[in-house]
Amino acid sequence: MNSTDALYAELKPDIASVANQLFDLSEALLRDQGNFLPHAAVLTDDGDIRLVGAVGESDLTTSVEILPILHDGVRQQARELPLQAIGVAENVTVTFEGQRPTKAIKVLFEHKRGLTVALYLPFEKKLLRGYIMGSTISKPAAPEVNAWSHDAV
Repeated sequence: MNSTDALYAELKPDIASVANQLFDLSEALLRDQGNFLPHAAVLTDDGDIRLVGAVGESDLTTSVEILPILHDGVRQQARELPLQAIGVAENVTVTFEGQRPTKAIKVLFEHKRGLTVALYLPFEKKLLRGYIMGSTISKPAAPEVNAWSHDAV
């Protein structure tokens, strides 16, 4: 087992806490509205999960506009609050090796100890049955928010 695998195993409860909160909210927004803008969650040192959103400059905003605002807000919280981890949820289209493109809820999880993973929950919209969710897929990822310096412990 390499050090990334060991860190992933150790931090799995934190990953689950943040990701499950974001997957649940994203699924609810999909079912109610058919889409969602990026949103985030932070895990405090006390173990509390706090949801984070961002607002654009107009009523007709897009994910492209909201994502950098959300990232800035989460970075600001990491400077001001004792946080263990952050997660950012997006509605994406992803293509896994050897498969066709699929819609998915992506949760990018970044921990202050240096672990970053992207979790994907594929979904399909069925005409009469609503949304059908697949199984979660976890992949190593590069940090996008960079809430902590690389030498954080």
